[in-house]
Amino acid sequence: MINKIKVKEVATYDTSGIEVNLRKINYIFGSNGTGKTTVSELLRNQGDFPSCNIEWERDRLNYSVFVYNRNFVRENFSMRNDIKGIFTLGKESTDLLKKIEEISEEIDRHEDKIETLDGKIKEVGERLTNLKAEFMNKCWELKLKYDEHFKEALTGVRNNKDNFMLKCVEEAKNNDGVLFSFDELKKRIDSVFKGSQEKINTIRTIEYNDSYEKAPIFETKIIGKRDIDIADLISRLNISDWVQQGHQHLKNTDGVCPFCQQELPQNLEGKLEEYFDETYTEQLQLLNSSSDKYITEIQGIINNHQLLSEGSIPFVNTEKVKNLFELIISTFKENKLKLERKRIEPSSSVTLSSINGFIGEINEEIGQANSQIIEHNQIIDNLTEEKAKLIKDVWRYIIEENESDYASFVDKSTREGNTLEGMNKRLVELNGHRDKLKKDVIQLQNQLTSVLPSINEINKLLKSFGFTNFKLAESNEKGKYKIVRGDGVEANETLSEGEMTFITFLYFYQLINGSNEQDKVNTKRVIVIDDPISSLDSNVLFIVSYLINSLKKRIRGNDLVFKQLIVLTHNVYFHKEITFNKGMSNKKQHDETFWVLTKVNNVSRIKEYEENPIKNSYELLWKELKENPDSITTPNIMRRILENYFKFFGNIDVSEIVEKFPDEDKIVCNSLLSWVNDGSHHVNDDLYVDSNQEANRAYFDVFRKIFINSDHESHFKMMMEGVEFEKEEEPSKDIARNEIQEAMRQAAVGRE
Repeated sequence: MINKIKVKEVATYDTSGIEVNLRKINYIFGSNGTGKTTVSELLRNQGDFPSCNIEWERDRLNYSVFVYNRNFVRENFSMRNDIKGIFTLGKESTDLLKKIEEISEEIDRHEDKIETLDGKIKEVGERLTNLKAEFMNKCWELKLKYDEHFKEALTGVRNNKDNFMLKCVEEAKNNDGVLFSFDELKKRIDSVFKGSQEKINTIRTIEYNDSYEKAPIFETKIIGKRDIDIADLISRLNISDWVQQGHQHLKNTDGVCPFCQQELPQNLEGKLEEYFDETYTEQLQLLNSSSDKYITEIQGIINNHQLLSEGSIPFVNTEKVKNLFELIISTFKENKLKLERKRIEPSSSVTLSSINGFIGEINEEIGQANSQIIEHNQIIDNLTEEKAKLIKDVWRYIIEENESDYASFVDKSTREGNTLEGMNKRLVELNGHRDKLKKDVIQLQNQLTSVLPSINEINKLLKSFGFTNFKLAESNEKGKYKIVRGDGVEANETLSEGEMTFITFLYFYQLINGSNEQDKVNTKRVIVIDDPISSLDSNVLFIVSYLINSLKKRIRGNDLVFKQLIVLTHNVYFHKEITFNKGMSNKKQHDETFWVLTKVNNVSRIKEYEENPIKNSYELLWKELKENPDSITTPNIMRRILENYFKFFGNIDVSEIVEKFPDEDKIVCNSLLSWVNDGSHHVNDDLYVDSNQEANRAYFDVFRKIFINSDHESHFKMMMEGVEFEKEEEPSKDIARNEIQEAMRQAAVGRE
């Protein structure tokens, strides 16, 4: 069954279009040109309407849609061609028919099971989709977390959530990389993808002999000879360094003491020379040479390795090395001061601060840097392999962090997947069994189907309805019909329009009980009937109404074949006949819908009603006037109201009413009454008169005054209940007269 139809962007339907929610029985009422045929054509062949849509309650393939409209007539009946035969089930074998019915009922039960199972499959599918989306978001969170750091290793999946998730799943299954820390991976990324692609020379370690700073002479107290008479005094006064300096000046004083300016004893200089003997001199020389060697060594180390602290050498901890060199330089300066003091005071003892520990730490840093340089050079030697290895190790790090989410996703999706697999397997079984049952039905139908019963049924209906001057007969071409007179002469070209319309509908009515195709005589079907009573007299109208009401009973009786009916019409009397529900008045039953289709400003609109909105044609005219006062057909609607009320209900001579109008309004009044006169003798539905709001307002003003001047204003107010009449500035009488005179001129041309 069809749940809903949506019509838009075709014919008089705009981009908003209309939506029609359907039940078992559906009535759509609308004047000619409002868009009824467009709706029926959509139902007949949806493929021609790409912007429209039909929503089905169940699988569309299980249903056949039969549409009666003018295109059905055109395709199935022509003046020269034979008519397609209708295959129907014969009545020769009660047992076979009963068997077909039993199998059809079993097919319906399978359809219900399939529909229920389809719903459950969709639910499981939605749960799987939600699980996937949830896991995908978890994976994407990791991507966002590490993208800036690992983007080179994530190339190819960084811009697509689904691809990134699939990569996470793939790596979780197959990755055999090594688990490194984040910092280690970051360093490798910087080296492999961002670092220099050139080899780097290793750094020489600092070679330092700490014997230079441990020379014994630095701690040795250098003093003179002890076995001479002045040695005891010098030693007791601890003035060896002072005497030694004075001894150096003594050579330039010509025998005068450099301190007291007294004449020196004769043997003093000899005694001093003896005191500062050769041993003393050698020790002084050793002190000086040891000091110079130490200073040269340390200064060389500082000069030759200062580059390590300037940040230009890769992989070196520049900050640490710089601090160590500052300590070396500071210690060196301190030791130099100690040595200077030792030179001045040879008798003193000094111990130099060692820089050996600092040198050792620097050499350790050099060793670590050299290890990274060697690794870097090895990477360059085999860069492609190193990149692949690094990418694998990065993914190992990511999947390690994603492990719990992945395990939960796999567990839940596996359970749901197994459930879905079982359901799909069951669905295949049900579909297979249903298809087999359908083949069984077709085989049984082939034993019973024939085109001849349809001929007999249509001819029986024709005869019962008094159409005896033509009938259907089997054509010379097997499986087709032809229309013949009583004497057997073909009647296609001599049928009246009413006869052609009637036999066409009877053919359609028989067709919906069978099919033009032998294997589709028992499918479920939706019936659409669009204005079947054109060119028919009132007797035939009631016959067609009776046949449609019979079809409604079958649908409401849960017939195995007929499931839904949609009737579209513009005829009030036909609408009232087919919508009549005994004891229900105008109330809507639970299984039916009422719709009114209108066209305003050349745009089709539809409205649903909670009860039958069509009471009689007179009320419908007033309803149309209230809802669409600016329609192009407004003058014709007012003319028909006047004709119905004053001619048939009021028994009033309208021409007498005209005399009550002022002269300037008589033009408008006579123009409106000319519609009445013209409409009484001519068919004006196809007459197009260009109108506008100003002219319609002038017509409506006179229309209202006709009721007022005839003392029937109370009837006007009753029929226009709910419409407020505000006093508006009247349009120019000249403009109104010009508009109406032009309308009258076009109407006269139309009549000619």
